[in-house]
Amino acid sequence: QAALEITGTFKQCKSNLVREGFDPALVRDPLFVRHDPKKSYVPLDASTYAAILDGKFNL
Repeated sequence: QAALEITGTFKQCKSNLVREGFDPALVRDPLFVRHDPKKSYVPLDASTYAAILDGKFNL
């Protein structure tokens, strides 16, 4: 596991996490989203991400 970035006062740096958000193009780790019709979690891909931003995919 990679080390967490910390500040000079040993707090976690959250600015990168905020910047990345849940954009699958920016986040290296696998992301999943709950898909109610399937009653399971599905991988978050670019098309699902766009549908979420357009309001076509309810969270």
